[in-house]
Amino acid sequence: MYKVIISDDHMPMLNYLSANIPWQSLGLELVATCADGEEALEACVAHRPDILITDIGMPIMNGLEVIQLACAANSRLKTIILSCHEDFQYAQRAVQLEVSDYVLKESLRVEQITEILKKLRGKLDAERASQREHQQLQEVVKSNGSAIRATFLGSLIEQPIWNLTEWEEKAESIGIHFEQKIPYLPVMAILEHPHELEERFGGKHNMRFVLLNGLDELITIDGCVLLSFDERSSLIMFPFPKTISRNLYEEIQLLLKQVQIKMIQYLKTGISFYLGGVCKSLTELKTEAQRFLDLGSFRFYAGENCLIKWQVIKTTKDDIFVHYANILQSIRNCIVGKDKQLAATTVHHWIVHINHLKYPVEAVQGLVLKLVTEIELKYTVMQSFVTNFNVEQFHRIIYAIETLDHLERWLTQYLEQKITSLGSIKDVTLRKEIAEAKRYVIMNPGEKISMEEMAQRINMNSSHFSRMFKVETGENFISFVTRVKMERAQELLDQSDLTVQEIAEQLGYEHTSYFIKLFRNYSGHSPREQRRRL
Repeated sequence: MYKVIISDDHMPMLNYLSANIPWQSLGLELVATCADGEEALEACVAHRPDILITDIGMPIMNGLEVIQLACAANSRLKTIILSCHEDFQYAQRAVQLEVSDYVLKESLRVEQITEILKKLRGKLDAERASQREHQQLQEVVKSNGSAIRATFLGSLIEQPIWNLTEWEEKAESIGIHFEQKIPYLPVMAILEHPHELEERFGGKHNMRFVLLNGLDELITIDGCVLLSFDERSSLIMFPFPKTISRNLYEEIQLLLKQVQIKMIQYLKTGISFYLGGVCKSLTELKTEAQRFLDLGSFRFYAGENCLIKWQVIKTTKDDIFVHYANILQSIRNCIVGKDKQLAATTVHHWIVHINHLKYPVEAVQGLVLKLVTEIELKYTVMQSFVTNFNVEQFHRIIYAIETLDHLERWLTQYLEQKITSLGSIKDVTLRKEIAEAKRYVIMNPGEKISMEEMAQRINMNSSHFSRMFKVETGENFISFVTRVKMERAQELLDQSDLTVQEIAEQLGYEHTSYFIKLFRNYSGHSPREQRRRL
């Protein structure tokens, strides 16, 4: 439906036209009727009509003034003048304003206005179709241009530059003017959380379109060229000529900060920018583009929504799994204690350690996957809770996380959810005092814990505590303490380089031989045999 406004200070004329023209059958909607020029102009600003029917002689502002101002704001507006004047002066001014038709009120008939409106609707249909075709053509050209630039970048990275002149001509055709001795600053742009964006935008192709369109609209420096790496990353080529009057590097950084703000504001998505080295030739651009393909570790430790100069990052050769047993125990303490704040603090502590030493990304992801797997098995499967545990699903999620701060946020949320889910499970057969005793033993495997001391801690008689513990858990208290310590011993033997003596001392045993005897009774083999089984 096209929108129409009528303006006339003669109320009977307004009512006549409003009531008698078959608006709906013409595909038109009458959105406003106005009694003076000022009101008509305000209605045009508010409704942006397709057709304006107006009298000339109106108070405050005449019809020709309304047309002039309304058309200045909307060049596609079609106008019809109603007038009691046959003065050539008005007709001449109407021609200058490209008025669609000029109708004398004395001879006005509904059929006449209806025919004029039919013709105007036909023109509007044709213009809309033409505009749609033009937009489609622009999208095709733009899409083809993006494909050509993406092909150029892929070929530049993968193929050798045998004929420099030929390559420079290709670069020239997409707007990169190395032949004109213009240097460029390449900047890698990467969308955050691509898997979420792919689902939100309806596929990888749409995600690429959103990225390129967003950057194309927001990058306002003349001469920039966008080269698509893949669906979620692009290379922005900023012209970077030498100048003493401007700090181009600072200007580019300020612009990219604004782009980050607007991408979050309008598209609800984060984006990171990595600045490369200034390139004065295609050979240098090839080198920089290849370097950008190896962002992995640097991006992981640089974090999300960053704006930073790309550099090589050296990862440590230390084995992160040396700390696995301690990390697992500290996290278990949070879960057993049902302490979400402690869980967040504990995760942050280990993340700071990882960030300080810069472990290889795959090792960090592998450690987190192992932690989650053990937690699921320990607190879900072994306790007969209903579970949707799927190690492949966790593998996909964890290995898709690209930054350390995202990994910290995900692991913290996972532990909070785990604490909530375990806390909601009520075992009505387990007395509060017995549950507290079990929790204390699990969280303090290194303490020497006698039955008498535990009974005193929970304000129970020791013999009554012993009987109740056996009834509630199916095993006596000393056997439970030994089992918890031996499970911890297995973890330390498997995941640490501590000696058998050091493990015995850490678990509160003064004599290593006694510890070895208990471990053999529990597992069926010695501590050293446990390590050889790996």
